[in-house]
This record gives sequence, structure tokens and C-alpha cells, in this order.
Amino acid sequence: MNIISLFSGAGGLDLGFEKAGFDTIWANKYDKDIWETYEKNFSHTKLDRRSITKIPSEDVPGTLGIIGGPPCQSWSEAGSLRGIDDHRGQLFFEFIRLLKDKKPLFFLAENVSGMLAGRHSNALKNIKKLFEESGYTLSFKMLNAHDFKVPQDRKRVFFVGYRNDLDMKFEFPSGFDSKRYLKDVIWDIKDTALPAKEKNYTNGDRCTLNNHEYAIGTFSSMFMSRNRVRSWDEPSFTIQAGGQTCSVAPTST
Repeated sequence: MNIISLFSGAGGLDLGFEKAGFDTIWANKYDKDIWETYEKNFSHTKLDRRSITKIPSEDVPGTLGIIGGPPCQSWSEAGSLRGIDDHRGQLFFEFIRLLKDKKPLFFLAENVSGMLAGRHSNALKNIKKLFEESGYTLSFKMLNAHDFKVPQDRKRVFFVGYRNDLDMKFEFPSGFDSKRYLKDVIWDIKDTALPAKEKNYTNGDRCTLNNHEYAIGTFSSMFMSRNRVRSWDEPSFTIQAGGQTCSVAPTST
């Protein structure tokens, strides 16, 4: 049940596969700010810190499957939306290169829903075609994490493929009828959040829970971060990479 992980980040996707019985034996992430976190989360995994563009296929171990989420900024509605015209968007081709060379039984790649924007339709069609030409039966769908008991609206597109000789096609799950909301997961800590210090510096050790504090002053003018508050009986907005713009539920009903 050995797999390899590309564009691994802190290892969230790897954790899901670990819980399903898989073992990530090799991972790749070209971001020095994340290395320590990933290695703490997956101390048994060999982390290759080189750019994926500099890693020959022969340096990557044989594997049952390849998983990963190529950088999403190029496709994101909150980003530049340059898609395949951005060098980060082109990293999908590196995923496909290793897929063709290693020939695992299956793969899973995920990315933001912005890939479905009309301006990216030709690029998306080409990516699907390349997956299929690599020798895989492709399944493709957008899913929302909220349908799978995550208290957050988080839409992502998934590419899943089985090698053609297996004569199998992946069927996406339909999700759960019951859902979870903010009150289900953070109600018990609603009274412990601290306002940040002047200029939004952290309270540090004064926090009952690490980093459980909120920004003071006006909201950021960044796209998608203004007035990002939801009530207790709603899911969170998509949590962004910048912690300063995470959504926070009100402390009263």
C-alpha cells in the first residue's frame, strides 16, 4: 500500500490516505517554509526538497499510486486566474510526466474549482486528455468538503484514474445527508479568543489555545477576505492560506 506524494504541503492529502491504510514512502515539496512541518507530521517519509522540475523520474521510487495537488494560485478565483499561462499552472505536466514514467496502479490529483472557469476550458480539456493518453481511465468531478462532514465550504476538483489494464473506473461518493456546522466544532472555544495586540501582533503565550486570536481594526481589502463572518449554524467560508483572513463565527447567537 505504498504511495508517493507530490506538492505535498503540510500533508493533509497524505493524512487522508494514511487513514485509509496507505503509506507515503516518498514526498516532494519545494518550499522551505513547509519542510519542518511536513517532516514533523510524516517522520517516516523521505521528503525530497528539490523542485519537481529538477527531479529525474529514476530518482522517484516505484509506487502503487501517486497523489498530489499541483499549486492552485494560477487557477484560483482569489488569484491571478492565469491558469496554464502561469509556470505554477504548468506543474500539472510534471505530475503527468511522473505518472507516465512510473506507471502506478492509480493516481489522484486535486485543485481549486477555479479550474472550471470558462477561460480555462481548453487547458482543462488538454489536461484530461493527457491523463487518458498516459494510459489511465479518468474520473473527474468537483466536490465540496461540506458534503463530507467538514464544517467548511471548500470546493475542489478531483482527477482520479485507474491504469487501463485494471479495467476499472472510479466512482465518486455522493456525500452524507447529515452535515456539520461551525457550532458543531468550535462552540466550546468561543469564549477563549483574544483580540490581537496593536498592529495585530500576537498575544503569544497569553493565548489559551495557540494562535486563537482575531485581527483588530478594519478588514483586509484583499479579495474574498472582507466581512468573512458566518453564523454558528453555517459552515465556514473556505479557509485561505493567510491566517489573518480566516473566517470567525460571532460569539453570540
